[in-house]
Amino acid sequence: MRMNIERLRRGALRFLILDALNKKPMHAYEIMKTIEIKFNGVYKPSPGSLYPVLKSLIKEDLVKVEIIDEKKVYSLTEKGRDAWGEAKSNMKSLFSRSVNYRKLLNSLFDISLVLYTYRDILTREETFEQINSVLEDCRAKIEEILGSHNSDRS
Repeated sequence: MRMNIERLRRGALRFLILDALNKKPMHAYEIMKTIEIKFNGVYKPSPGSLYPVLKSLIKEDLVKVEIIDEKKVYSLTEKGRDAWGEAKSNMKSLFSRSVNYRKLLNSLFDISLVLYTYRDILTREETFEQINSVLEDCRAKIEEILGSHNSDRS
């Protein structure tokens, strides 16, 4: 069973927004820049991905918005601070649980840095297709391995 990647991405972006706003209230552009800096320029959320998540966080009363100097400024509510603390605690627990899991994440991060380093070459359609094919094959193989172990548990 494949997980919903978009939901996973939104969950990660949700945490990154809460994390940014935990430092100080910000407008949307500041949130995007803070996240970009956190990832050393490798990842920057687009406005199209940021605003729906912000809207959801506001609806859940985790984030509030105020107009200051004619700009929307977002900040955490008390409930938002609690949610951020809980998410942070869960993240620490996840990463401290397994040295092997951290090794895998480091490998994935290293791959993302290689892709970022050669981003100009990836504009070539043939090169992009070759790399994308390798990554899709890799994902499929990982799902196959994990799926076979998951059926062992049943």
